[in-house]
Amino acid sequence: MNDTPLIYVARCRLHRNGANLIQALHVVESFDRIGVPTRLYLPPAKGVEVTARLRDFGIDEEIDLRLDPWLHTRFGLWPFFVRRLGELRRARGIFTHNLIVSRWLARFGLRHVLEIHDADRDLIQGGWMDHVVGCHRSRIIDWLVPVSRAAAKVLIESGADPERVLVAPNAVDLKAYARLPKFDPARLDHPTFVYLGTLAADRGLPIFDALARRGIGKAMLIGEVEPGSDFAVPDSVESHPFVPHHEVPGWYGRTDITLLPYPPQLATADSMSPMKLFEALAAGRPIIASDLPVLRELLEHEKTALMVDPEDVEAWIAAVRRLQTDRDLAVRLAHAAAEHARDFSWEKREENIARVCGWL
Repeated sequence: MNDTPLIYVARCRLHRNGANLIQALHVVESFDRIGVPTRLYLPPAKGVEVTARLRDFGIDEEIDLRLDPWLHTRFGLWPFFVRRLGELRRARGIFTHNLIVSRWLARFGLRHVLEIHDADRDLIQGGWMDHVVGCHRSRIIDWLVPVSRAAAKVLIESGADPERVLVAPNAVDLKAYARLPKFDPARLDHPTFVYLGTLAADRGLPIFDALARRGIGKAMLIGEVEPGSDFAVPDSVESHPFVPHHEVPGWYGRTDITLLPYPPQLATADSMSPMKLFEALAAGRPIIASDLPVLRELLEHEKTALMVDPEDVEAWIAAVRRLQTDRDLAVRLAHAAAEHARDFSWEKREENIARVCGWL
């Protein structure tokens, strides 16, 4: 057995909360589970008890996590690569989702796999496309792993080698959702709608307000207002502060219809693979989602969700009314969502990546 670890280098801060950190931790845990020992390097974290913090993120198993001070931005990152160069050269492989880390790996001649979370904002608007495509064609970036077909299309049209582009949508920890109460169509008389995440004007939250104000159901917003945002929580909804990620499944268990109202102007709307979508599937509730091309990669109208115009509040209300009226449809959508979720476990995702990259 090859015990040489895969090395994942990231810049997420363990004392903060963010989707990239949650994703990285589950990726590492799942690589370990499928037999690819993985070492995760992160910058230092302020006043964090690591084991307790990992439990907050739903990481139940011990992972090889190393907080390295040389990954702090104050040092410019390069000392980390100088100090770890031998270890990186001996690694089973190197994985990252961070473009700055990728640039330093390229400068040190270290082949690696780069996961792409957002093609438009990060690569095109951020000016990183030439670096990524150039390094990919020269094979210093061995594989590109975009999280959506839309992101893959942008990469390939920009010159990336299509033979080494692997689309890998995000995933969900299925076991965390296994004990949720089953969907109960009787609750659709006055359903509960729960939103979990950052509270900001560009998150489609007026839809929750409209449903609550019209007496259609109970709306709950779980999270903190985005710093610098002028968003004010409406008095029509019930609000709760941020909850640790391991508590998220329980809140989905209180939901009767899951709403995914992503607006088209959201910065990542062109190529995202939102973890909320996979959590919604695993919760086994009927889903109403924005009719965006990137979401249609994963959802099918009237089969796994109802897809509606993201900016038409009346269309969202009509979709809720439809589920209230057609309980058979609601049950079918809930069942289809739970079945569809089985295709998106973290273990399946990382096994696919590991086999393609030659780590298994």
